[in-house]
Amino acid sequence: MRLKPLLTAATLATVLVGGALVCAPAAGASVSQGYISGSGTVTDDWGDEGPLSMNSHRYSRATAAWQLFLKKEGFYTGSVDCDFGPATRSATIAFQQRYGLTVDGIAGPQTLGRADNFFVLSGEYVYVSGLRLFRRSGGVYYVYDTPNDAWRSTSYTSAAYC
Repeated sequence: MRLKPLLTAATLATVLVGGALVCAPAAGASVSQGYISGSGTVTDDWGDEGPLSMNSHRYSRATAAWQLFLKKEGFYTGSVDCDFGPATRSATIAFQQRYGLTVDGIAGPQTLGRADNFFVLSGEYVYVSGLRLFRRSGGVYYVYDTPNDAWRSTSYTSAAYC
């Protein structure tokens, strides 16, 4: 006779815990912040970023940051133009194939998370293979705008400077 109340309590607890898990907010993804962000250890900064693709944040400085990385690592030979077009997609696929990732041509958390394993932080500058590619200041990643001699945030919504 006491089995039914125990089952009801167990069922209620399962529903409450399950509901909490379903309703929990996403863990730190910064697309909603509007720029690529990071703090602490530099090699775990980009794993909650993206997606960047031909359909998502296609024209952005976040895409320029991805192009800079791909260019430095020899996957991308085009100009850094803030456009996730066919050449950037092909370079992303080549990167994914090289590192055994899901090959979909999208720079999402798995792909970007693999990329940040190449990062080395010195002060507020982020180096890849000995070259200073980014600046990380106040939790925000920046790319260098050569024509205007300025650092620009890696915005997901702006392609201004490209």
